[in-house]
Amino acid sequence: MNVDPTPPGVRDAEPPAVGADTDGPRRGKEAGGGDDRGDADRRSANCPNCSARRSGRFCSRCGQNDRNYARSLTSVLREVLKETFELDSRLFRTLKLMALQPGELPGEFSRNRRASYASPVRLYLFASLLFFFVLSVSETTTSESFQIEMEPDSAGSGVEAQEPDPPGVGIAEPTPSEIEALKAVLPPEQQRKLDEIVGRPDSSWGLAFVSAMAAAARSEDFEADLNKATRFLLVRTIDAIHNPQLLGERLLNNLPIAMFFMLPVYAVLLACVYFPKRRFFAEHFVFGMHVHAVAFVVSTLLLLVRAAPEGAVATGLAIFLFVALGFHYYIALKRYYGDGWMSAAFKGGLLSMIYGILLIPSFLLVVFVTLSLG
Repeated sequence: MNVDPTPPGVRDAEPPAVGADTDGPRRGKEAGGGDDRGDADRRSANCPNCSARRSGRFCSRCGQNDRNYARSLTSVLREVLKETFELDSRLFRTLKLMALQPGELPGEFSRNRRASYASPVRLYLFASLLFFFVLSVSETTTSESFQIEMEPDSAGSGVEAQEPDPPGVGIAEPTPSEIEALKAVLPPEQQRKLDEIVGRPDSSWGLAFVSAMAAAARSEDFEADLNKATRFLLVRTIDAIHNPQLLGERLLNNLPIAMFFMLPVYAVLLACVYFPKRRFFAEHFVFGMHVHAVAFVVSTLLLLVRAAPEGAVATGLAIFLFVALGFHYYIALKRYYGDGWMSAAFKGGLLSMIYGILLIPSFLLVVFVTLSLG
């Protein structure tokens, strides 16, 4: 009779799976230079979040991945850089398809092929933030260069400094009594700013507003007719005229938000024009985000071209980008919605005209909100 010499506890244990780690948790360099807790959790068969069985990188129950940040900083930074470059490759693939095959990217979304490309929201945010950043930098540079050019030569070049033009050439200047009547309805801070606006040598457009308000102030019922809303807007307008650069900065901060809220409006226009196509509203919305993303990218390139030295090359490149944007929009509509050439041209022109008209009151609303918030 043969007797198995293996102890019962060991004999009943299941043999290790092929390729399994039989050496137990390793530390330090043996585990790849990371903390042993991160590596142990990565190799663990159970999800640390819900304790469900995990067969891959992601838990099938809660969706948590196998990442664990309780490890060394260098290991975390390596993983962050890896994910960043993976995102960049997906972004470049998205930009390539968007540029070379207009309308194909939202078509991939409608076919539910999304994993290979950047999400429409992320693409829109990337393009819009890039455009408004370049716009803010270019406007700041233009303003500074203009101020440098307008500064008089203080090094004694021998050239007599030209006398500045009197303020508000061609504009009827308000009389001192009109200024005092207008200042009577303003707080002390705005009274000081009003005096500075009137005294500026280059404040023609600001003086035009002051003259109009001062003329109205001659009425005996001017102060009585001012309600709280009108008085508030008058104060904010004085602030804006006193420091127009600050107003421009605030407008640039609010415009991206306003453009994002215009996306549903554009999607509604698409849904109305292409109602017979029976597409879902989400598809129109995604197409709108891609159209706006292309417009922001091309507009960014136009800003960069404008910053380049003037010449035939820069002018030709700007014309090419502008024409290419129109053709891209036209081909995207034709490919995505499956229209004919004439139908796509008519509907594209109709959409552009209506949307352009709607952008005007939206911009005025942004100016109003910017002035109101101060």
